[in-house]
Amino acid sequence: MSITQFNASYVGDEDRVLFRFNTTKSQEFRLWLTRAIVRDLLTLGAQAAVAVVAREHPPEQAKAIAEFKQQTQAQSAKFTTFTPATQFPLGAEPVLVKRVRFTLDKTHSALEFELQRGQVLTMQLTEQMVGQLRVLLETIEHKAAWDLGTQRSLPRNDDAGVSAPTVSADPKVIH
Repeated sequence: MSITQFNASYVGDEDRVLFRFNTTKSQEFRLWLTRAIVRDLLTLGAQAAVAVVAREHPPEQAKAIAEFKQQTQAQSAKFTTFTPATQFPLGAEPVLVKRVRFTLDKTHSALEFELQRGQVLTMQLTEQMVGQLRVLLETIEHKAAWDLGTQRSLPRNDDAGVSAPTVSADPKVIH
């Protein structure tokens, strides 16, 4: 399954984030992310970014390089409209995420969502996609005014793209 787009929107009535992503097979997955899950994703995403850079650089340099890469990605982010898919393998209604976990291998990061139904949904992400996911979730966290206290690559006064926050797997365009 190759991911083509990410999308997230804050749903105030639920005080949750509706996270959607679609694939090249026109499949769309819809997940509910709680405040705690978003905090964990932002924290784990930052740790994964440092771990990837630490493969080639000493740990003290890896953190600075990872932060610089994330800031660069946040500054160049472009938000556009999400393209819905036609198939919903988990159903059309969002499924609650209970836990998240990042695992790393030599070329990709795997983001695992443990779902309320007992299932585990795994997304294979490149370093670029992890950065885009972090930008998207930081934007949504800011819009929700959750102030989770996680490391941020976006300036606090930046509302750019909040109206249509979707992230694409394309490294040049964030949807």
